[in-house]
Amino acid sequence: MVHENKYSVFVNLILVMLLSLSVCQTLYTSLFMTYRWDINIFLYVIPLTFVFYIALKNKVSCIISGILLFLLAGIGFVIVYISNNFNPYSIWLIDTMQGYLNEPNSRYQAITIFFIALIVTFMIYIFAVKLYNIYLVSFVTFSLFFGQAYAQIFVSKPAFVLFLFSFLLFYFFYILKIRTEEKSYDPGNRLKYLLYIIPVCIAVLIVSSNFPIGNKRISWPWLDHKLDKAIESFSQTNNSSFDFFSLNATGFGSNDTLGGNISPSKTHVMDVKSEYYNLYLKASTKAYYNGHSWYDTKPVYNPVILYGNSVDTLNNINMDANQLEVGALINKSSSKDELYKSSKIEVKFKNLKTKSLFIPPKTFQITPKKELGLFTDRAGMISAEKPQSSNFEYIINFDYMFLNSDKFKDSLRKSYKGYWMDNINEYEKNQYKLIFNIDIDNQSDENKKIINSVSIFSGLQEQLRDIYSKYVSLPSTVPARVRELAENITANQINNYDRAKAIETYLATNYPYTLKPGNPPLKKDFVDYFLFEGKKGYCTYYATAMTVLLRCIGIPARYVEGYILPPDNRNGVFKVTNQQAHAWVEAYFEGFGWIPFEPTSPFVAAMYQDNHIRPVIANNMAGQYYDEYRRMMEKYQKEGKNQSLELSDNLPVGNKNNNTTRIAFIIAVSLTSLILLSLLFIVLFNRIRFYYLLGKIKKQNSNDAVLTGYKYIMKLFKIQNVTISAGETPFQFGSRVEKTMDFKGYSFNKYDFNIITDYYVKARYSRDTLPDEAKQDTINFIETVLKLTSEKVSKFKFNLYKYFLGKV
Repeated sequence: MVHENKYSVFVNLILVMLLSLSVCQTLYTSLFMTYRWDINIFLYVIPLTFVFYIALKNKVSCIISGILLFLLAGIGFVIVYISNNFNPYSIWLIDTMQGYLNEPNSRYQAITIFFIALIVTFMIYIFAVKLYNIYLVSFVTFSLFFGQAYAQIFVSKPAFVLFLFSFLLFYFFYILKIRTEEKSYDPGNRLKYLLYIIPVCIAVLIVSSNFPIGNKRISWPWLDHKLDKAIESFSQTNNSSFDFFSLNATGFGSNDTLGGNISPSKTHVMDVKSEYYNLYLKASTKAYYNGHSWYDTKPVYNPVILYGNSVDTLNNINMDANQLEVGALINKSSSKDELYKSSKIEVKFKNLKTKSLFIPPKTFQITPKKELGLFTDRAGMISAEKPQSSNFEYIINFDYMFLNSDKFKDSLRKSYKGYWMDNINEYEKNQYKLIFNIDIDNQSDENKKIINSVSIFSGLQEQLRDIYSKYVSLPSTVPARVRELAENITANQINNYDRAKAIETYLATNYPYTLKPGNPPLKKDFVDYFLFEGKKGYCTYYATAMTVLLRCIGIPARYVEGYILPPDNRNGVFKVTNQQAHAWVEAYFEGFGWIPFEPTSPFVAAMYQDNHIRPVIANNMAGQYYDEYRRMMEKYQKEGKNQSLELSDNLPVGNKNNNTTRIAFIIAVSLTSLILLSLLFIVLFNRIRFYYLLGKIKKQNSNDAVLTGYKYIMKLFKIQNVTISAGETPFQFGSRVEKTMDFKGYSFNKYDFNIITDYYVKARYSRDTLPDEAKQDTINFIETVLKLTSEKVSKFKFNLYKYFLGKV
């Protein structure tokens, strides 16, 4: 019997090691985005298994281990607090989870692996050995591997094969344990049983190791949809909230200073119903650049006049859309249908709270689905009087420009400074016709009254003065070489449109895109550093550089922030997240107004529905977070005519169909660990409470000890649905229980319930002092009832009452 116990202990320890190694490797590959094994996993799991075996061997070792653990945790907390190392470690861990692996830290990595091994090994030891709950172990471990496969996060084949092997052993030994408890089972068959199962496990190990794995996992669309919604609702607990829109609120830094490493969140901010995937929705424009950031003088917000429930931008917001329409009428070589199309979109806020409304270029009408006051600034940006939150909806009518049309390009090439003044008569005629539906040549009294009351010419002059002063200004921080570069890029171009396109193409083709460009030096101009030294960045780098370069050659330009629609949609509805937060450029062309440009390398194809410009991505765009972001950009490229991105260096191998964030997976694993830790705390609390009860009984005098013990015994009987009936005396109850329960079979005829009942009655109703043996008899009888209860009720119920409900 002793030999069998040693053998069972050895087998259990081996199983814990194998299961722990496979689970730890799975979490390690997910966290550090690698397929390789780390030797630290072995160095931690193997000794920790023996430590837990010794620490949890009996109640004395449990108590001592608990005290030591508490002391060590306290000492560790003090050391970490004094050394102030927790904050750098937490930053490193977050960066690692988001894919920033360019600066490895072996010490932090070893600490992280140790805690993973500690938690995993402890959990597996508790539920695979102490509680021996195969159902819980199966659910947690298979859920972990399923979650990793679902999220397609560096699935480690060796780890899964090792898990299959160890789990098969665990399952077969579970069957063996069940068989051993049967009276008809011959223990001598154990060796024969093992000779059968070991070859089976080895065969499964070999087959699974050599089984080819396809590029795509098995997919059930309906289940994937449900899981996506569940992960989305779980991971998006925080709303994007700001008074007026700024990229800072979406993950682009923490202040207005340009540059630095970023990680835009995936918070779902709005749904947009649109027939165009390449739509840009702006909410903020900036006029002034100071060398490190964009800003505006104190904006003036004017109330917008409502016409019913609609806002007519021709009169009340700006004349930008109107300029395009008038310019199309003046431009005789192209009809308006060749330049733009009147269109409509619907916007619905989700996890978003802001006063800013997001509008496409050339918006001319807004229809909110509820009554509210709207305001506009001089740049034409629209805001509500109060922040609007989830489910706020509005409809926008706008002119969708055919930006990549040859007709549209040719029309813009005709624009020049002074274009409106040279065509002022045609401009006024078309303006009055569009706005007031009157013919300026018809000099009726009513027409004259309208014309005299509205001076379109003076309004146009004021607007042009503002544009040609505000939107060409540059600070002294911009060095001469930036201006020289702008001149060199556009030297061969003869019109403003081709000059703007030359700068756009130059930036998009010569500067790699990255979300981790590092912090620019504050002693240098931001654009100068980007163009000549840093030479890589993300949208704010490109947009700022193009705006400054355009101003260097006298073309009015402004820096714009907002969202672009994602490449995917469902039934024409685009789910916009903070990953689509973006910055771009608008340049002013007389006769057509503000026209958007896209200098950011990976997004050019999306704006123009064309992929003639091949963007590049910096070689540090590696890691799981970057892989996902890169796949989004590849989809933009494919929409632009199905051409893949050109990469400046090889990226790690990964599944390109990942639609779920690895952050959500890690959060799910962390939540599972938190739940398991909570359960563990409950288990430890209930066991400590039980041992405290026994200790209390041992310290009490015999009479009090018998009363306390009898009360606990009655709780154990209640679990077996045995309770004292109304009017039944303690002795009658004792005799009835004695007849129905086989106490003597457990206590070797030394104790029965009638003796304990006699002790109880004397302690309760007599003034006599019971002998010390009454206390010990009660303690021994409690152990007897515990054994009997574990046999009489199901194991699940007994363990539930014992470890989680604290009733045993």
